[in-house]
Amino acid sequence: MKKEEVVTRQQLNQLHIGDLLSLATIVGWDYDREEIQTLLASGSVYGHVNIDKTVISCAAIIPYGANLASIGMVIVHPDYRGRGLAKELLIQCMSQVTQNTALMLIATKEGRPVYEKLGFKEYSHVTKFLGEGRTLEVALDGYSISPLNKTDIKEMMELDKMAFGSGRELFLKNRIKQAKDTLVLKEQGIIVGYALAVKKPANLVLGPVVAQNDKQAMLLIQTMIATNKGSIRIDVLDGKTSLMKELETVGFQVNDRPPVMVKNLEAFPKRNNSLYAIAAQAYG
Repeated sequence: MKKEEVVTRQQLNQLHIGDLLSLATIVGWDYDREEIQTLLASGSVYGHVNIDKTVISCAAIIPYGANLASIGMVIVHPDYRGRGLAKELLIQCMSQVTQNTALMLIATKEGRPVYEKLGFKEYSHVTKFLGEGRTLEVALDGYSISPLNKTDIKEMMELDKMAFGSGRELFLKNRIKQAKDTLVLKEQGIIVGYALAVKKPANLVLGPVVAQNDKQAMLLIQTMIATNKGSIRIDVLDGKTSLMKELETVGFQVNDRPPVMVKNLEAFPKRNNSLYAIAAQAYG
């Protein structure tokens, strides 16, 4: 532990992408340059640099509208732990939004005690599933599925706002640019659901998935599974038990179930129960 070494807190930018990628790799997280670029373009990232100007810690805050924000990518290099650096960065992130903004994050076991001291409370969980792309027969039953078109974006954003509880247009525009696959599900020409998939080094990450019911959500997921090879990850929200059972029937297995923690719960926006899978744990 480097207790005596002076470190400096600062806002991070594109010039720090290489260091941020190294930091994520050290703790075994599935990040690449594109993921960090999306994070930087969608929110603010803070960190500490050492005397060599190397980034040794980081945390990001992504605001969604006026009343909600997500905190993610909280990492401290193992050599610099035990100095309160994570807490310092979290306070810095929290200072970027108003005091009555609902804040959410998905906690690691190591981070949970720090979050609790700062007033975060367990709200729910996400269940991380891992599986493989495979050939599947997809029965559309009157629905149509197609890649997201520019003319669909406004309607898709409105659908997402109802599902997520707050507008996240900037993040979604950045995520769509990053996505390997985009799908919209239509019924009689009207968008009723959508799904994005982003290729990471270890997995294809499927999410967000928004749909009006379990059948629609599974149609989107089955289409993604059927058109991709290799490892696929999907992080499903609490309460979607039917979908979780369906995922198990196509070979997906539960890998983890981390808690979603929230501060200022009373300000947390209402959702309409149509969000099935999150984009990634950093984004809530």
